[in-house]
Amino acid sequence: MSDPNLYARALFEKSVEKHTRDLHALANGLDKSNLLGRLDNPAESFDSKKTLLNGILPTNADHEVRNLAYLLASKNQMHLLRDIVSSFDKLASAGAVGKLARVSTTIELDAQARVNLESKLRAQYGADLGFEYRLDPAILGGVLIRIGDVVIDGSVSGKLAAMKQKMESAR
Repeated sequence: MSDPNLYARALFEKSVEKHTRDLHALANGLDKSNLLGRLDNPAESFDSKKTLLNGILPTNADHEVRNLAYLLASKNQMHLLRDIVSSFDKLASAGAVGKLARVSTTIELDAQARVNLESKLRAQYGADLGFEYRLDPAILGGVLIRIGDVVIDGSVSGKLAAMKQKMESAR
């Protein structure tokens, strides 16, 4: 019996591998070329920027990576490329969608709180679970965790919303 997840995983890994290779080649080529100023210059024509990029991009670069380079150049935002590559690398290392826990709190968690939270979530969702932390004052307190399509809402705002719903349904 064939497992469709194995095929999907293989396709995902190959796609990530190709995009990673092409993004790094573009970023390294840009660093070596000293063309960043021209690619971010609003006075430089888009056709000129495309020509410059075609000289930097690998000839077999994936069309999504090529289109990203053109988009950044058209918006004079090529300076963002290194940060984009870094973010992509983080996402790629987290694995397939659903293997990254997005943790929102109103205050910064200390190291021990992070260790405790991460060990509990990894025990439930797998040792390869990655973590992304952000501050969100809108949750009022507590913690809100998203792992793929799973939401663990321990926030004050979530508890207030649940209480409101119970009160409205009791009427």
